Amino acid sequence: MASRPRIPVRRTALSLAWLGLAALLAFGAAGIVGAANQPPVAGARPELTWTADRSLDPELAAAVGDLAALSDDVDALGAIGRTALTSLIDRDTTALRSAVDSGRPQLDLIAAATDALRGRLAAIPGIGPDDPTRIGTATRIRYDRLVAALSATDGLDASWSALTRGSLAAIDLTTSLADHDTQAAAAARLGRRFKYAEALKVLDKADAALATSRRLRDQLANTTDVSILSTWIDRNTAFDAAVRKIWTLLAKSKGKITKGDRAAVEAAFAEYRAAQAALPPDSRALVVIMSDVARGGLNQAVIGIEEARGRLAAAADALGGG
Repeated sequence: MASRPRIPVRRTALSLAWLGLAALLAFGAAGIVGAANQPPVAGARPELTWTADRSLDPELAAAVGDLAALSDDVDALGAIGRTALTSLIDRDTTALRSAVDSGRPQLDLIAAATDALRGRLAAIPGIGPDDPTRIGTATRIRYDRLVAALSATDGLDASWSALTRGSLAAIDLTTSLADHDTQAAAAARLGRRFKYAEALKVLDKADAALATSRRLRDQLANTTDVSILSTWIDRNTAFDAAVRKIWTLLAKSKGKITKGDRAAVEAAFAEYRAAQAALPPDSRALVVIMSDVARGGLNQAVIGIEEARGRLAAAADALGGG
């Protein structure tokens, strides 16, 4: 029987060696292709996103410029708020109302600019989860900081509404307090001319003004220390009541004090003198009242606006917007 041809051992070894080398080359090529196709995770492959990142730089730089401009708009709103505070403390109701009115258009301007910038950022390519454009980690962080900075304007409307409510209440309060003084002075002039019945009618108007002040005081009590205001109202109420008692007695007796009325009139005059002594000597108490009102609501509103401006400015500076 014929024997099988023998395969040289050396040829077999060489074949196995070439087969192993081919396998190693195949695995190596697959690794290179896989590495080249991996997404840039944690910025590990910035060379793969360099082109896309550079193409987005002008758009992001323009967005940072818009952010800095938005910070200036918020700063302008803060200036209006500070003017409102100063006008309130100075009891300049005309300037206060003007500041409150001018704040709303500025707030609308800020809202429009914020929406426009949000739209601009949303339109940048490579940001959406399904966008095939690849961007680097640094570009994504810069973008996310821009988006996060815009949240600073979210509370401005509430802050300005609080400022407006407080300002209008302060305007009404200042008006009612001044109206009381005007009506009480007019009543006093009539009383000095012995026109007690007419004086009592005018004093009714002074009482109504005090009632309005009391109602406004109750509204402000939730946010403001109204202790000084309450004392001022209570002392003027007591004084007006004492004056009313005297004029009522004099009107009833037609200005002639009889022996039977003397005790009541003397008691009324004693009450009047005590109430008069308790009155503040001048209007400085009203300035303190206005300061308390400002600290209660308006000051916090202005602080909220300033904090928003600070956040926007800091973000713009950090992102290179100057």
